[in-house]
Amino acid sequence: MMDHATSVPVCVFLLLLPSSLVALDNRDFKHDFEYHHEGSGERFRVKGHGRLADIVIVDDIPQITKILCEGNVVLIATTDVTISATWRPSQVIVGGPDWGCSSEVDGRVQHGLYRKIKSVNQGKRTVEIMTENAGLYDSFETAQLHVHHTPGNWSSREERENDIKSRQKREASTDSDVGSRLWPLLLSYGDESLFTIPFNYDTSKDKEVLQFSVSSQGVEIKAGGFTAGFAPQHDAKKTWELGCTSCYAFFRAGFTMELNIGPDNTRFLLQLSGEFKFNTDVGLSWSRERNLGNKTFTLAKKELKIPSIPILYFPNPLVPTMELGIDLLAELLVQVGAKVEGKMLATAGFDYNKKLTVTFKKENNGPFTMFTGLTDEPWTGHTPTFSMQAKFSANAALVPKITLTPTISFGWKVRFVGSNLYLFSLNFGAPVAFSLNAGITFEVAYDSAQRTFCLDLYHQGDIAIEANKVTSDIVVFGETVASSNILKYKKKLSISLWPRTSFTCTALVKCCVVACVGLPKLPQLSMDQTVGAMKKKFTRADVNFQSLKQMKGTDVLFVAEEKTASYCGVPSRKCKDCTRGVIGWTTDDKCADRMMTGDLLEKLEVLSKFVRITWPKRKLRVEEAWDEPTSAYPNGRHGASSVHYEGRAADLTVTSEMTADQLKNTPKDAPASDKSSAIMVRLAQLARCSDLPFVGQKSDYVEVAVKKSATSPVKRTRFDRQIKRATDIQLGYCVSISKLQLGKSNPSTGTPEFVCGEINDRITRYDPQAFLRLYQYPFNDVEFENKRRNDAWCGATSRECIDCRTKIQGESAYDRCADRMMTPRLAYRMRRLGSLVTQKWVDRKLKVIGAWDEPTSSSTNQWGSYGAQSLHYEGRAAQVSLTGSSPNSLMGDLSQLAVCAGFDYVRYTTNNYIDVFVQQESHTKGIVVPFLKANLLAVDPPPHSINYGYPENLRTELFKTLLFDGSHRSQLKLSDNFVLGEFKHPEARYLRLDDKLVACLQNIRTALGKSLKIVKGSAYRPRSENIVDIDERHPEEIDRFQSGQAAEIQMATGTSGPKEITNLGQEAMKQCASMLSVTRRGLGIGIHADRLYIDIRPNTIAEQALYIRVWNTVNNSTNASAMDDLLVTKDQLERGGPEINPVDPEAACEEPVLGKENYHINIPMPNARSDCASETSSDFCKQTQTYRETVLERIKKHFQKKTGDKVVRSSTFVSALTTCLKDACGHCLGSGPTWEKKVKSCVKMLNYHRTSGAWNNITEKMSFFNLDSPKSSVRALACKDYVCLEKTDLYGLFARILSEKYRPSKNSSVEELVYGPGDNPLPIMDLAEQTFAISASGIARVFIEKDSDVSALWKVLKILFVYNKEIADVEFHLTADVNKNKLVETIQRKSEVWAGTGCPKWSRAAITPFKMVEISKGRLKRALPEHESIPRSFQHHLHQWELDWIHKT
Repeated sequence: MMDHATSVPVCVFLLLLPSSLVALDNRDFKHDFEYHHEGSGERFRVKGHGRLADIVIVDDIPQITKILCEGNVVLIATTDVTISATWRPSQVIVGGPDWGCSSEVDGRVQHGLYRKIKSVNQGKRTVEIMTENAGLYDSFETAQLHVHHTPGNWSSREERENDIKSRQKREASTDSDVGSRLWPLLLSYGDESLFTIPFNYDTSKDKEVLQFSVSSQGVEIKAGGFTAGFAPQHDAKKTWELGCTSCYAFFRAGFTMELNIGPDNTRFLLQLSGEFKFNTDVGLSWSRERNLGNKTFTLAKKELKIPSIPILYFPNPLVPTMELGIDLLAELLVQVGAKVEGKMLATAGFDYNKKLTVTFKKENNGPFTMFTGLTDEPWTGHTPTFSMQAKFSANAALVPKITLTPTISFGWKVRFVGSNLYLFSLNFGAPVAFSLNAGITFEVAYDSAQRTFCLDLYHQGDIAIEANKVTSDIVVFGETVASSNILKYKKKLSISLWPRTSFTCTALVKCCVVACVGLPKLPQLSMDQTVGAMKKKFTRADVNFQSLKQMKGTDVLFVAEEKTASYCGVPSRKCKDCTRGVIGWTTDDKCADRMMTGDLLEKLEVLSKFVRITWPKRKLRVEEAWDEPTSAYPNGRHGASSVHYEGRAADLTVTSEMTADQLKNTPKDAPASDKSSAIMVRLAQLARCSDLPFVGQKSDYVEVAVKKSATSPVKRTRFDRQIKRATDIQLGYCVSISKLQLGKSNPSTGTPEFVCGEINDRITRYDPQAFLRLYQYPFNDVEFENKRRNDAWCGATSRECIDCRTKIQGESAYDRCADRMMTPRLAYRMRRLGSLVTQKWVDRKLKVIGAWDEPTSSSTNQWGSYGAQSLHYEGRAAQVSLTGSSPNSLMGDLSQLAVCAGFDYVRYTTNNYIDVFVQQESHTKGIVVPFLKANLLAVDPPPHSINYGYPENLRTELFKTLLFDGSHRSQLKLSDNFVLGEFKHPEARYLRLDDKLVACLQNIRTALGKSLKIVKGSAYRPRSENIVDIDERHPEEIDRFQSGQAAEIQMATGTSGPKEITNLGQEAMKQCASMLSVTRRGLGIGIHADRLYIDIRPNTIAEQALYIRVWNTVNNSTNASAMDDLLVTKDQLERGGPEINPVDPEAACEEPVLGKENYHINIPMPNARSDCASETSSDFCKQTQTYRETVLERIKKHFQKKTGDKVVRSSTFVSALTTCLKDACGHCLGSGPTWEKKVKSCVKMLNYHRTSGAWNNITEKMSFFNLDSPKSSVRALACKDYVCLEKTDLYGLFARILSEKYRPSKNSSVEELVYGPGDNPLPIMDLAEQTFAISASGIARVFIEKDSDVSALWKVLKILFVYNKEIADVEFHLTADVNKNKLVETIQRKSEVWAGTGCPKWSRAAITPFKMVEISKGRLKRALPEHESIPRSFQHHLHQWELDWIHKT
């Protein structure tokens, strides 16, 4: 019987020992069992010897009646204390769990007694034992155990079984007890499945069990299999899919266990070893552009248990067997990920075998350590296929994962309870998961210069180890990891035998194809209609012939000129054979078919590269180019008129396959053409990829043509004007600038690449999109050295070099001179420097040694004459010197002028020249965008890259963000609290950024006064990062990351709950909306669980000044509450007046005198009058004591009558009412402690009344007018259709209170007010009116009878306009006596003052909107009684009707 631990930590080796043994006559053990079957190769061995320690077992000592364990003390109650006479220190004392003791064994607490004795003290009836923790090894004096099993091949299973049975019978008489138990076990080991761990693998069929696919819609098991393998296809319902037709693996495992225990050292080792077999055949499809982060799917799980192996057996029946058990969990995972810029289909596969070992070892008290080993075995790649419309990177991996739990059980009989036998076991285990990740990765990159997609397909893998939480440090691959710091540990091994590798196209591969997306259709127009008709036939004697270029080299093959013709050109000229190259450069020597315009030559050079990529064993062959008369065709081969005669057309084919020698050494006769249909179709496609304007496919050749070459420079109107004005710079500007010393630079720190930004991509003249961005310097104020003019070739082996020292030679890509090519930013500063040089030295000029560079016959490397990453290759660097004699001594002066001219980096490199460099710049615009703390220079996106393009959905917006180079500028401060690196994506060099987004975030940060952070990677995202999980994002949060107009923010602590999210959102609206409205832009806010999304967007509502859009991304009650709060703020800001933004926030937000809950109350609380400083009771207060008590009781009864016992039973309410009406008595108004008591208690009483719900049904009907006007003509209007304060129960009660009187003398009939303004002023009406105002909601109606009413109502109006957040509008109703325009001006003026003094913590977001309603005379007349003048009795009625109404009810 064995109790396996299912989750025992790696480093714990637990042993709970015997409880059924008094003494062992023989504590020694020894056995040696071995089985080896030669036929299958199986080997099994168990060997061990040692001696158990002397152990005290309390369960079998009948004299013991009770045991108490407390810490390290074990107290034993016994009828005979002499039982402990033989007990001594270092013995282990053991007992079962029934005694109620627990013990810690190697860090694990076990139920039962297992301790080491330190001392024994006998009492009269008890024995006290001092103990310490006992470990596993304390149970043994010595022990050496070894177990090993290597599974066989199972090909001779029946023979093996017979062999085991025969040996078992033959050795039965001499076999050990362990052996007697192992023979039956070996028979069960004959099942191959015990040691073959399958991962979707059928051992009987040696193939996969299931075929499956995983996609954007989940896992789909193909129970019946794919009908013809998984053929990837685009499915509109699935963004992506990975199908696996044959994906499986298995691990055939063996194991070795060793345990050595000695007096000086202990050692434990467990090793799992075996062979991995792996097969993967996958197909991938992506139907649209997406970036899918690595996703993992679990395909299958299977639990396996190897039968327990007896490794230690005692003849004594009191001692149980020690057994080794191994539990396994096998899981098959699949991982897939991709960055795809368009549709893609691909298939690939591989298979291999690997031998793997995983070893766990523990020595003495040290930690467990783990080791892995992997051997190199042959593997085979399966032929891939792929097609795509854009570049992509994708990976698919099959991951078999094994969780291993080895256990050792060693138990002792404890005692019998009825028929149950209890085993007190000790287990150790090392549950460790290890996975072998082996996958296949597709990487397709677009080479802009070659215009090709290159597939790099490689095999990659790693081993991952995961160990559950441990109780002591563990060492993993030589690194110690503290157990207190980890729950899971994972480390990847570098597998040197799986490097990234390229192979031939028949296995794992790197293959390139020319793939032009969106090829135009073959032309429907004729050649002449497309490129322009011929104007004149060129002859060798014609000056136009000299403008044609002769193609050099042998990358393109040419047929010999008319071998059968007796003359070529003119009768006196013999035909030339130029198959092997150029014969000469004289007019007579030039070969006709090699002659063409520079534009055609450039296009054919590109086409020849495409041909070599597509057909590595073929070359492009020119059948005809420029044409001239021959003896065979006296008028030319192409009729009377053809652009061939102008060198603008060519007839093309492809050679048949050539040998390696022919490819290297061009044969005398050009190899024959392959004119098959498929070749011609593909050649026509490649010609269109080469940007040839006209491509015509004939049956046996392809005809191409170009338009006439440009003769004027590319128009850059704005820049052309700027560079002409560049010479306006004056030498005097440079006086204050210091000269550089040799080896120094300006700036003095950093490299050119650091300051100006690294090279993005080398520009070649065969990439028109990039090359035409460069500017060919046309002026003669600078001299160009042009030292490579005499090289054999420049740019390509087919192109001759050009002498441009004195002038430019043309505007076509072919004719442009390398040294004169540079970015417009460099050219502008070069012209300024040239002007400064001529001003300083009248006899010298600036000399350019080199600018943009390309390979030539004398180049030092494949790119040119500078380092691989030189800025020269982007036209952003130049080496300059001076003309004239002995310029070396003047380089310091030249460096001074260069700094003055505005180069971004200047270096005094040598005495011969200085180097100058510039940053990237947006083509010729030179746009500088000012941020709060820095200016950024706009740049153009890299050529051919869509990654930094503008989002398609936003391209119609008027305002578009620009692109900036963020290289080495992460710490550049854009505002007081934000740097550029917080906005730039960590995976991107460039970024787009809206300066208003930075200003908005800075405003929020300043207003909060707390640190605010941008979630890493959540601001600008290039296209490839923006499409990550894009389908899972809210529709409002799709595009503005890519345009640099959005970010996600949190509080700097990283803990942003609902309250913080609400505060962030409200501050974003307050701080950003009005700022954005100036430029007709708005704000977008998205609520997330732990962050807030913010973006800048156009204002799409023309009539609305502020535009705010709010949405919720998480559907839960917490977010819903935040959403509601933000919508209220949004409504206030969009519909309201000025935003409440105090000029002095500290003063505006001081703690209110009446507390934060009464921020809206405005009542005088000075403390200046000396006669009000004390609370001495006056004679008046003593005389009115009983009257105030009577009033108090009467008011209590009124409240009880109206509201029941609830209010009057509230101690808070009664206490406040008592203080307000009775206890706080004094003559001071607005000063002194008594007045403060009155105000605070009255406010508390009113607040209780308000929050009790007394006014809940009337808040939306509340109206206001000047209560101090007893003859008010608008009272009836305010109180008839709406609810004014006079119409409430509370007002009636307070009106009666204020009219209460008393007689100062019994003998006098004179009466005085109990709450008179001179003796005992009560602020109740003022406070009630303000409380009424803060309780209103919806539309608050204010009735104005005359202009002065506004001043009387200013406290009410401030609450309605500033503090009451539930008010939607304030509606002023005006009589004819009110000056409407003056009132509007007054309200606006007050609103502006209140907006600048209100505290945003307690106020609305913005001043409440208002409107004016004029009261017609008819409406006013209908609201009043029939009499025009109001009699005094009716005035009294207006004051008393509330009390009368209360009494009637």
